[in-house]
Amino acid sequence: MKKKWVIFTVALLAVLAVSSVGFAEGGKKMARSGQKIVLAPDDIQWKEGPQALPGVKLAVLEGDPKKKGFFVMRLKLPAGTKIPAHVHNNMERVTIISGKFNLAEGDKSENPKVLPAGGYFSFSPNSVHNAWVDEETVVQIGTTGPWTFKPIK
Repeated sequence: MKKKWVIFTVALLAVLAVSSVGFAEGGKKMARSGQKIVLAPDDIQWKEGPQALPGVKLAVLEGDPKKKGFFVMRLKLPAGTKIPAHVHNNMERVTIISGKFNLAEGDKSENPKVLPAGGYFSFSPNSVHNAWVDEETVVQIGTTGPWTFKPIK
């Protein structure tokens, strides 16, 4: 009986050893195929935003909003920016990084929810909404592409 336990224990240890090598290899493959991204605020490269929103700056932190897959981008909205009623083709997931973001559902700017830094909202595809800022505000969008912005009016 004791011999059977020894054989079982050795077999179990062998399986665990092989399994752990497989997991380690999987981890190495992920690290090789993935991209490590570490950005301090001064490392972020801001560019001109969409023509529909003059003065807005945009920075893509990860991925490509024009392609299928996950991406993260930030928008720097100068004071007085108004984002007209619009929809997106995919989920919209937004975190307010700094400033205050006035968010209204539908095509009218009524009963807005005022979201300060740290606020978050998520809308399903084709949800009509509009927004504006009274002070410079930075928002971060982290969702999947390809990303579209379709004004309603």
